[in-house]
Amino acid sequence: MLKRALSLYIFIIFTFMAFLGRIVYIQRSDYSSASQLGSNRTVTVGEKRGAIYDRNYVPLTDSEKSLLAVVTPCPGSYKYLKGKLQDDLLREKIESGYPFICQVDEEINNEYIRTFSVSERYSGENLAVHLTGYCDSTGQTGITGIERAFNAYLSENSGRLTVTFDVDAVGRVLAGMNKTVNDSGYSSKAGVVLSIDSNVQRIAEEALENSRIKSGCAIVMHVHTGELLAMASVPEFDRSNVAASLRLDNSPLVNKALTAYSVGSVFKPIVAAAALENGYDPKEKYECKGEITIGDRCFSCYNHKAHGKVDMTGALESSCNTYFINLIMKADTDLLLSLCRQMGFGQKDILASTIAGASGTLPQEKDLKIKGNLANLAFGQGSLTATPLQIAKAYHTLATGNYIEPKLIMGLTDDMGLMTKEPEKTPFKLLSDETVMTMRKMLLSVTEKGAAKKAHSDLVSLAGKTGTAQSGIYSGEREILRTWFAGFFPANNPHYIVVVMNENGSGGNTDCAPVFKAICERMVVN
Repeated sequence: MLKRALSLYIFIIFTFMAFLGRIVYIQRSDYSSASQLGSNRTVTVGEKRGAIYDRNYVPLTDSEKSLLAVVTPCPGSYKYLKGKLQDDLLREKIESGYPFICQVDEEINNEYIRTFSVSERYSGENLAVHLTGYCDSTGQTGITGIERAFNAYLSENSGRLTVTFDVDAVGRVLAGMNKTVNDSGYSSKAGVVLSIDSNVQRIAEEALENSRIKSGCAIVMHVHTGELLAMASVPEFDRSNVAASLRLDNSPLVNKALTAYSVGSVFKPIVAAAALENGYDPKEKYECKGEITIGDRCFSCYNHKAHGKVDMTGALESSCNTYFINLIMKADTDLLLSLCRQMGFGQKDILASTIAGASGTLPQEKDLKIKGNLANLAFGQGSLTATPLQIAKAYHTLATGNYIEPKLIMGLTDDMGLMTKEPEKTPFKLLSDETVMTMRKMLLSVTEKGAAKKAHSDLVSLAGKTGTAQSGIYSGEREILRTWFAGFFPANNPHYIVVVMNENGSGGNTDCAPVFKAICERMVVN
């Protein structure tokens, strides 16, 4: 009996030891597996793609920064974050044991918390939104503007900023363990550099915002290089909520600077320049009686006003339609059309692979054999349409005698911010020096003595011409008018071309000349 009891006792002891050994084996095995499968946890602090810069490397995207704190969940973190987050939420996050991110208003850097400055793609001023464009909802694919034209390069230069924690099998941070910061291209300076100057762009946008122009644009172009310093279009759109902008009036997603419109009297100086190149005497007088009959059509000056005897300067000052109709009837039409083509009328302006201005419409020789069509062209009406950018190019030629292609892309920067420059644009001569000097004097007289007095400045000499064009489009019984001012400054030694257009205005002098003046004066002061 005793022997049997002893055997049973020994069996129980061995069974217990085997069971205990199995438990230890399982625990060790599970711990090893957990250590391999759940050894760390990574949180993403920020993601970005290649940047878009202005000419001075000022960011046009990612311009606004926010402070994000990466937090190790522990009582020490609570002490530093108390009062910066809702207390219940803060306690819940810390008690979870999982690392978390929160926005803070000041830097906090210690053994528990690490703060990072993280950029937001679209925020801040949102300058030049029509040029920079926007991405899809993922933020990875460009839909319009530079975002689309350079999508491949901007995507290739995307970056990510992460922090990795050592954690246990269920993802909770292990006390006293290290955290590792990983910068995978997030600090890269790679991107696209535009010719736009943020200060000039801001001046143009603010001048439009403070004007009566609700739908229109302003362009500033550098005379010597053809570089576009500003291209502002209103209304703007919200890049962070494009869908809402689609529902607004006046087509906010359309870049008005690259859209073709009827041009009106801003075309008259081009007719004048062609006549001067053909040997016409600008001092020759013509008597304006307020209207002129061409074929079976009667053309008139504004309000049928008779301007009397005027020479070319006087005709530009008063924007006399009949003078220019008489002039174009005697002009070499082939020379005029050739000059217009060389200035770029009727041709698209390719600023980047997917950013182009409309070609507009330049009448053909066969169209101008009809005298009424020729008369309309004399004051920028009829089938003629052009973009504000094309008008800027034409006034560049009037101011300098040269044609130059407009330039938007300066180059691409690498990770270190070093830029590979795009080739310089090469101008070529179109007008004689004599014609240029005459045009400068006449267009200066327009602002000082003529119908564009709202463009006159005591601060700097401004030269240019107004335009008020019929669109053939009606709102009720009222015809929508395209109004313009195009010019350059300083008048005698031009450095900048400025064009302002109102899509639905009342008169070039009323709508656009004050905006032109505001832009020019602020550029001089700044």
